[in-house]
Amino acid sequence: MFRRINNDKIGNVLNYFASQIDYLSMTKTLKLLYILDETSIKETGTPVTWLDYKVWENGPVAIDVYNEIKHQEVFCYQGKELSLLQAIQLEKKFNSDRNSEEVFLKPNGNFDERLFNRYELKLLATIVFKYGNWNAAQLIHFLHEEGSLWHKMVSEHNLKDHFKQIGKITNHSIEFSDLLENNPVLQMAAKSSFDALSFQESIS
Repeated sequence: MFRRINNDKIGNVLNYFASQIDYLSMTKTLKLLYILDETSIKETGTPVTWLDYKVWENGPVAIDVYNEIKHQEVFCYQGKELSLLQAIQLEKKFNSDRNSEEVFLKPNGNFDERLFNRYELKLLATIVFKYGNWNAAQLIHFLHEEGSLWHKMVSEHNLKDHFKQIGKITNHSIEFSDLLENNPVLQMAAKSSFDALSFQESIS
């Protein structure tokens, strides 16, 4: 959602993570992205990136970012190609944590902090401080914990059977609105931010 107007911001989030964390794998990147947005929604009502996260066996996955990094897919909007590769470089290496070859991210150019407000900059630093030393398996386990949005979606839609019988991916999206259901103030903040971005996109 809002990928066109948020493309540079998303790319710079990846750039920041890659510049702060050595040997940043794609899997770890996707988990940190999710934690960033979920934390922001819990605290402010709105995500940083507005990415859509699908419920996959190994946790929530930002499908746009996954497809671009893993499959080099190009995201197009009204005939214009959008890429995250202006902000990151990709390198294939053997990942000892997962015992397989995986894509790793490196920064491409400098992080542009002008795209972020003060809260978002502090949150980026907090996410790296708290989770930067965790490996992908630890992050997956953390996001699978009972009570998490991933766990709730898996339980509600009986996705464990899907993962066993059909495959590791689904088209179900994480429902961030569940985090706001008992907080009218954050609900108002979410609506205000959504309306503002929708207007910005309509005139861009």
